[in-house]
Amino acid sequence: MFESTLVAELTKRIGTPVEIALADGFVEGIITAVTNGLITILQTVGYGYGGTTLPLTIALPSITSIKISPVA
Repeated sequence: MFESTLVAELTKRIGTPVEIALADGFVEGIITAVTNGLITILQTVGYGYGGTTLPLTIALPSITSIKISPVA
């Protein structure tokens, strides 16, 4: 039941920057898709000129917490 509520809320926030905590660390990116039990973010790897963006798909049950950045 909670997962469906989380999916609905995250779907409304597609395009929003997030920080996702996992058991072994955290990742940052922009939400690009939310589907059955999965969230996909566009993660920026590297800094400054030449940074690369990579899609990263995470299973919702593996997420410890999600911090949603305020929209500017």
